[in-house]
Amino acid sequence: MELSSEVKEWLTFLLTFGMGIGALGYFILLPILYFRLTRKYDAMFPEYDRIIPLASIMGVVVRTGYYASFILFKNPINGKRHNIMQNVTNGYDFRGNAPWLDIFLSYLYLFLAILCLGSLIVFLFLTKSSWH
Repeated sequence: MELSSEVKEWLTFLLTFGMGIGALGYFILLPILYFRLTRKYDAMFPEYDRIIPLASIMGVVVRTGYYASFILFKNPINGKRHNIMQNVTNGYDFRGNAPWLDIFLSYLYLFLAILCLGSLIVFLFLTKSSWH
């Protein structure tokens, strides 16, 4: 079933708008989460450089995502990075000790990331037929 060009144009507009809103919300939420999560947990765990050994701002962004994911998911996928994180934090219960605002912001962070990535993927599939 082929979509008409008007429907494709309308869907492309909506998905681009969703991707823009998701990216804008993500970039607004990132500094808020940095000040709420990363600064607090980096002070609690002095060996935080072992969690993600990236330089400057990229390491901070990735650690913020890790802290938010440890608040959201009690049993993340076991892997090398997860084991390092468990060793550095000594099995700290992020979800049990997080305030409700941190939990809400972490879920919002996840929602905006899914919105942005989902819109991007669907946008690429809708515009794939016009690539020549």
